[in-house]
Amino acid sequence: MRLDRSIVVAKKDIAEFRKNKYIMMTLLVMPIVISVMLPFVYVLPINELSRQNATKVDLDISIVVQYTDVSLSNMTLSNAKLEDVELENCVLYSCVVGNSTASKSVFTGCDINLSAMSDSLIYGSRLHQIRDAGGNTIRDSEFVGGNKELDDLKDIMFNVLLVLLIMIPVMIPTVTASYSFVGEKMNKSLEPLLATPITDFELLVGKSGSIFVVSMAATWLSFAISASVVDLLTEPVLGYYPLPNQYWIVGILLLAPGMCLMSILTNVLISSKVNDVRVSQQIGGVLVLPILMFFIFSLTGFLSKGLAPILLFSLLIFAVDGGILWLSLKTFRREEILVKWK
Repeated sequence: MRLDRSIVVAKKDIAEFRKNKYIMMTLLVMPIVISVMLPFVYVLPINELSRQNATKVDLDISIVVQYTDVSLSNMTLSNAKLEDVELENCVLYSCVVGNSTASKSVFTGCDINLSAMSDSLIYGSRLHQIRDAGGNTIRDSEFVGGNKELDDLKDIMFNVLLVLLIMIPVMIPTVTASYSFVGEKMNKSLEPLLATPITDFELLVGKSGSIFVVSMAATWLSFAISASVVDLLTEPVLGYYPLPNQYWIVGILLLAPGMCLMSILTNVLISSKVNDVRVSQQIGGVLVLPILMFFIFSLTGFLSKGLAPILLFSLLIFAVDGGILWLSLKTFRREEILVKWK
């Protein structure tokens, strides 16, 4: 392969993209709108939950009675210390609760440590590593040492935001790649291009390379904008800048380019088979739908569970890219294009 010839083709296509206002609008407006809107949708709920988590409470507890290893129900307790206790339908004021379980109870101004809570109301209390069994309502309380469930939720939501942003490198090539060979016909440069002393592989690399450069430039710009918006919105509440994290770095450097290549190669293959830009875009949009199934798959949470799943999925995407490139080379016929498109 003579890379310099592919670079010449790529430079020519990039120059053509810059002249086309429709393509430039697609490259600039759509990514920026998505990268600004999605963070607001995902970050504002996190901010609200984090503000609740940041509450500080002052407790006034004077222990006058202690309960150990007993079961209590339908009682009202005040200024008591409870250890290894089972509570049901109880109301507690200014109590210290440790290693206990509680259901359908109310806690006000209590210090609760290493306990399992369910279907309870907790107000103005201090919580140390409680186990939330579901159905609890927590108001104006302090989580000592952080809220693990909230931290896990933040990580998942930031990861899902990244997955949704990967729509950008998938969707942009449906416009730019669809224009690839059909655009040459419209510009009366198809026959000279196909007649040049360049191999099919070099031609496809040049065509795909130009689209990849502009698509990933728009993608990385949108990622930078999105991460900045998230950081600006969350830093006052969290006290630190959460993005980019390791998950985002892997997604930006591996998964996004892999998905972009898949969309490009699919649409370039289509563009080489049809002779109208609109037809190319319509078919390309339909064939990209299986790629968008990836986003439905991501909603199961599998890709949001850490680095290993997204790394494995990225490698799978690159393997599929290689298969599409092989199919493109096997089916690309420049002589057939010249005869059919005259």
